[in-house]
Amino acid sequence: MPIKVSIIIPNYNHAPFLEVRIKTILKQSYQDFELILLDDCSTDNSVEILSSYKNHSKVSHLLINPTNSGSPFKQWVKGIKLAKGDYIWIAESDDYCELNFLEKLMESMYEGGVVLAFCASNIIDESGTKKGRHKWADALNPTRWESSFKNTGKNEIMQYLRYRNTITNASAVIFKAIAVKNITYPLDMKFCGDWYFWIEILKQGNIVYEKQQLNYFRRHATTTRYIKPFHLEKQRFQEYLQIIKSNSTVLSRLLNLKRYVWVLNEWNFKKEHFPKNALDHFDLPIEFSLFAKIKSNSKYSNE
Repeated sequence: MPIKVSIIIPNYNHAPFLEVRIKTILKQSYQDFELILLDDCSTDNSVEILSSYKNHSKVSHLLINPTNSGSPFKQWVKGIKLAKGDYIWIAESDDYCELNFLEKLMESMYEGGVVLAFCASNIIDESGTKKGRHKWADALNPTRWESSFKNTGKNEIMQYLRYRNTITNASAVIFKAIAVKNITYPLDMKFCGDWYFWIEILKQGNIVYEKQQLNYFRRHATTTRYIKPFHLEKQRFQEYLQIIKSNSTVLSRLLNLKRYVWVLNEWNFKKEHFPKNALDHFDLPIEFSLFAKIKSNSKYSNE
């Protein structure tokens, strides 16, 4: 019998969170799925925990890398190539979910033309304390993500995703497997591969958003959001620019500078950790260079 959903858990050193991650998947109210467990050469006791599930009836694969791949998106691709389901859920190993997560989002996937569905996320800290809805996308529209919606993928890209990654946690997303069959995977990206991924998927169909906070997005010291050494922050910034430039024109960026202010804000708030004149290390588009120079006196400076 065909499998509906392939669930991929790509893990690296998330032993403290693995049990709750796996258990909230295995206890889902929607049970038509396979579970693919991947480990990227963890140095904690992750492999021991994962191995304890290798004979579970839902587990189709347990793969442990002998060396670290250096990219979370290489693990995504490995899992996708193993997947037999019509739909894919990349369930990050440090997050967890409500037990009706899969059931609720699968209802959305059956709507006409939908290639991706996602839900609101509740931020949790390392100990699991809930901090409230993740509001990163609210900067583009402070009320939009308070209600459920459906949109065409192309409109979603044009209105929101070309400005910033408004689908901020892979654990909150289900997508059609066929939508990633022929895309180019962002194996060189360490920080923005998911942003690139969502855009490529949504070029092929519609999107549905569920306002219920069915996903719990964990923030802790090893997540990609925390400040990294300069060479990694430089790569993060370059990836931002790569995606922005590939999905917009110079004119559209000039007309919508306010929507890109977060890029410079993010760098400026980290700059005390890095070399003086750190922006000089980048080949900035001319509109960003001009914007960086006037930003300190701009009406956007506190946004």
